[in-house]
This record gives sequence, structure tokens and C-alpha cells, in this order.
Amino acid sequence: MDQLYQAAPVPMQQWMVAIYGYGWYHRRFSTHFHRLVSEYQAREAWSCAQFSQYQERQLAEVFKAAWNSPYYRQVFQEAGIRSDMASFETLQRLPLLTKENLRIRPQDLLTQPKLPRGVIVHKSSGTTGTSTHIYYTREFHALELAVAEARNLHWAGVHFKDRRVMFGVRKVCNYDQGMPPFWRYSPAENMAYASIYHLSADNLPHYMDFLRKYRPAIIMGYPSALSTIAAYALEHSDFPAPANAIITMSETLESRARQTIEAAWQTRIWDRYGAVEGCIFASQCEYGRYHVSPEIGLLEILDRQGKPCLPGEMGEVVCTGLQNTLQPLIRYRIGDVARWSEDQFCPCGRHMPLIEGIEGRYEDICITPDGREILRFDTVFKGVDTIKESQIVQERVDLFIIYVVPGLNFGPADIDILKKNMRMHVGNVQTKIEIVSNIPRSPSGKFRAVISKLNQMRDSSVE
Repeated sequence: MDQLYQAAPVPMQQWMVAIYGYGWYHRRFSTHFHRLVSEYQAREAWSCAQFSQYQERQLAEVFKAAWNSPYYRQVFQEAGIRSDMASFETLQRLPLLTKENLRIRPQDLLTQPKLPRGVIVHKSSGTTGTSTHIYYTREFHALELAVAEARNLHWAGVHFKDRRVMFGVRKVCNYDQGMPPFWRYSPAENMAYASIYHLSADNLPHYMDFLRKYRPAIIMGYPSALSTIAAYALEHSDFPAPANAIITMSETLESRARQTIEAAWQTRIWDRYGAVEGCIFASQCEYGRYHVSPEIGLLEILDRQGKPCLPGEMGEVVCTGLQNTLQPLIRYRIGDVARWSEDQFCPCGRHMPLIEGIEGRYEDICITPDGREILRFDTVFKGVDTIKESQIVQERVDLFIIYVVPGLNFGPADIDILKKNMRMHVGNVQTKIEIVSNIPRSPSGKFRAVISKLNQMRDSSVE
């Protein structure tokens, strides 16, 4: 189907998107969906104890289903698990589920020999290029979409029926397409899908013209793509129409990108964190704090020895999905790094766990010569406002390369500031500044702000 779409002329592509959007809309936004949104909203008034009781009940259902899975039946037996054990006790005795196991044994995790009607398979490419296969029933799909509506769009004061534009993974245009439109419309969804693969200097004026004419109330997409558009807007005083809310996802949102995007669209970003695996969801409330939705998954943050991290300590995200009983993901190493907030009180009054956002990818933690682990480098760019885009790569413990796409007036003084800030941030290391015209994306179009090439970072102590 993808090959047929890419080979089709633009009018045919537009027709195909409209047909696809119609079917997609009716699958996603059913009566079931609206009931679930109301339930998510009602549970926002719950206490910590109520959420804990809910998690224990759901976890028991997940374990009950998992006994029917060839993979988990073997794991349970090897771990000495009995079906009458308490849910939380069982959880702590289980090994972690790796992405590799999910990639090579997705069907062994299934709890039913015959797939229910309406199941679809979502694929996630990941950083290795080998995709994982996640099985979605209609009910699980509705649950996953309803939490985003209730705990992200509604918190931002918008609604799924509002006019939207999405700058995400979908390849809506041929790579060699040289002229607009670089977007396709889905009338049923009231959404335009815009290509992130055509955001060149020559094409950006066309994007700005499109955004002014289309006037979406909601801007959605990868922070790196939105930042590219916003930086162009500020640099050329060529602005899109103001929006009611910006929803960012799928990449770590850096502070510089947030400031740039919000300035261009004259509104606020409501960042959210989820995954195609459907076992975690976190989103920003009106006070900017990241609340984890306990109904979606049980979240653990572990150190390199597999022990729970204290609040404020950076660790690996491990999550147990509480809704997908067809393909349970129990203690799944999703590949990200986060930290629990030291202050678990939020003025919004919601009693959902608070994290300090997602720091980045686990495999890209950098190690300083004195043994510290670092993943965020925001302070390195303090005092430098002449960079369009940058990426930090650790080649050795004592060697970092900063790839810079320069903006207007970037010069030697900025290079000196970057090197000085790096010394203050990571210590006595060698820092090289490489000027480039662009920074490559992953096959799925995602941007990686930090890359570590240190083999020791692939610690297998908690495999």
C-alpha cells in the first residue's frame, strides 16, 4: 500500500488520505472512546490510595492473562511464580523484558491463539532499525487514545475535533517532490498531515503560507520539526497563524526548542510522553509538571543495578502495561531515562506521580572523566543564540563533538562560549565544534540531541 501511495500523483494521494482518515476516525472516536474519556477525567480526583488499588486490580488481570502466553508461562515457571501470589510481589520477582525479546518473539507474548476481530499491528522502528510489533485490539486502541484526549488535549483547553496539523512520522510526500503541497488533508479528522522531510530553506516559505491559510487551532508533532519552522519564522519575521495549543511528542523537548516554538506560534507547549507500546503516558498539566497516568502502566525508574532510584536520581524507565491483556508487556525496558520529581505535590491538585520529564535515550547517557552520568546539555548552549540546530556526540570519555547548524552571526565568540560551557558541564574534556548544513534524522524522522558512542554504556547488568 505504501508503494502504491508513493507512486500515485498528488490528487490520488489526497484521495487516499481522505479515505484512510475516514476509516481511522471511526475506529478511534467511537462511543466507547467518549465513555473512556469521561472515566479518565473522573479519576483525576482520585487519591494515591485509589490509584494504587486500581493498579493492583489491573495488574492481577494482566498476570491472569499472561499465564496463557508461551513466553510468560516459561518466565513465571523459571521465576517460581504461582498464580495465587499477590500482584506486586509477583512483579518484583520477574526479570525485565528487553526490546530484543519483543522484536524476535512478539507472537510468543500473545495470550490468545486466535487474534480477536479488529486487531491491528503497530510497528515501531526504534534506534536499531528492527521493528517491534505491538498488537492493538479495538478496546486497547480506544483506551490509548482516550488518555491522550483527557490528559493532554483537554488540559491544553482543546479538543480532538479542533482543526489540527501534524508534523510527525508519516511520509505524506515523495522524497523527490520539489514543489508544494507538502501536506495532505484528512477531512474526517479535521487534520492536515505535513511532511517533516521537506523542511528545507527553499520550502519553508511554502509551509508558512500553508499554516497561515489553514489556521490550525492545534499544532502537533516532533519538537525538532516544529523548532525548524519556528526558527525560520523568527529569523525572517515570517510567522504562521497563532495557535491555541502546541502538542509535542516523540522526542525530548529541549528548553531552547520550547522557547523558540512558543515564540513563533504565540502560545504554550503541552508536552506529552507516550509510546507505541502503550504501557506509559505522561503529560504536562497547567503548572508545567509531568504527571504519569497510573491507569496506563506501572512505572519503575531503576539504576544500573536494577534497584529503584530515589527521587531526583536519573535512571532507566521500566514499565508494565495495565491495559493490553492480548500482548502484555511486563517490566519492559522501553529504552528511556527519567527521574522522579523530588516534590510530589502539584498545585493542580492531581494525585498522579510526577516525573521530571523524559531525559532522553538510555543508550545515549554520556559519562564524564570523573564518572558522572549526563544526558541533558541545555546549559552548554547558555549565552549562544545563533544556532539553528545542534547535536552533541561523545566519541570517547574525554572527547565530545558538537555539530552545529549555524544561524546568522554565529562566529568564533560563540565557539569559545560553547567550549567554556562544556568544561563547566562535563569537566576537563576535549571539545570539537563541527559546522554542518544539517543534522541527519533517524529512519523515522526523529532527531537525537545527544549520541553516546561509548560501549560501556550498553551495561547489561539489569538484562
